[in-house]
Amino acid sequence: MKTATRQDIIKLGFSRYYADKIFRECKALLVTNGYSFYRNSKIKRIPVSVIEEVLHISWEDEY
Repeated sequence: MKTATRQDIIKLGFSRYYADKIFRECKALLVTNGYSFYRNSKIKRIPVSVIEEVLHISWEDEY
């Protein structure tokens, strides 16, 4: 499973503010899908598939 950090989202061209906002939205989506592990604030990596779902992009196209 490929994972990404906030810095990876910033590399896509988003500002730090929006990268943090996207990251929080992705973690909230994971928690609502039953992955309570992501409720922990120390988790700094999330699956790329969730970012793709939230942003409606293909990660491979971006790199």
